[in-house]
Amino acid sequence: MRLTLMAAMVCCTTLGAASAQDIVRPEVVRLENVRVEDDIKIVTVGNANRHYSLFCNVKADGCITPERNKNYLLFNKDTRWKMPGAKDFINLAFMQDWTVKYNQGENIGLILEAGGDPGVFLLDRTGGGYERDTVISDGPIIYGTGMNDADRRKAWGHFFMMMVKAAVSQQGQDAIGVKLARRCLPDQDFCTTTLDAKLTGIGGIQEPRKVFVIVATEVRDVNKQLSRMVCTWPAKDKQVCRDFDTGKLVTDDSWQ
Repeated sequence: MRLTLMAAMVCCTTLGAASAQDIVRPEVVRLENVRVEDDIKIVTVGNANRHYSLFCNVKADGCITPERNKNYLLFNKDTRWKMPGAKDFINLAFMQDWTVKYNQGENIGLILEAGGDPGVFLLDRTGGGYERDTVISDGPIIYGTGMNDADRRKAWGHFFMMMVKAAVSQQGQDAIGVKLARRCLPDQDFCTTTLDAKLTGIGGIQEPRKVFVIVATEVRDVNKQLSRMVCTWPAKDKQVCRDFDTGKLVTDDSWQ
């Protein structure tokens, strides 16, 4: 397919009449994260200015997996560009003709800056993909979504120990001892324990982001956990909180 596509870009596109004034540059992005949930591939790409959450059906043509540490050109409906060695312009419609067109939502095209097979995705506009109602995972965090009780306990133990190790490394042993102390207020029938640390991969971003954990326990039984909430900051000034057991989005109001 690649040779045929490149030949088409060099000699057979219908955009040859476009002038220099018609050029609309694509954004240059790199892969930040990729994961597959059932038949949906979720790809996060971005640059210093912006991050995009994209998804595609793994069974569809053009549902590519971008390579790490390589530049990709991101095409929207307005983009017009010449690939290396091409005589004519290409656009999103051209990429869709060779792959797939999704009829619902905003289509986005991706192609290696140096040339290659194109990919077509849908743009996730719901908070960069961070505000979906229910998730299975977010970078290093594996939620208990859909697990049985035993597996959920193992997942929680793994995640909490990861948080403790990261917090000790970043803040020191003494600071962690204080943070893990239970807080029981007179007017509440539960106590809370909190912990924060920075983890890499939250929201597909390959740089450390703050993660905050709140565990509520019964006043008279420290071992009986009532709820476990995980809050992340996948983007600047953007807080997302989820119930660890279910992966469901929650609001701060439900914890007041």
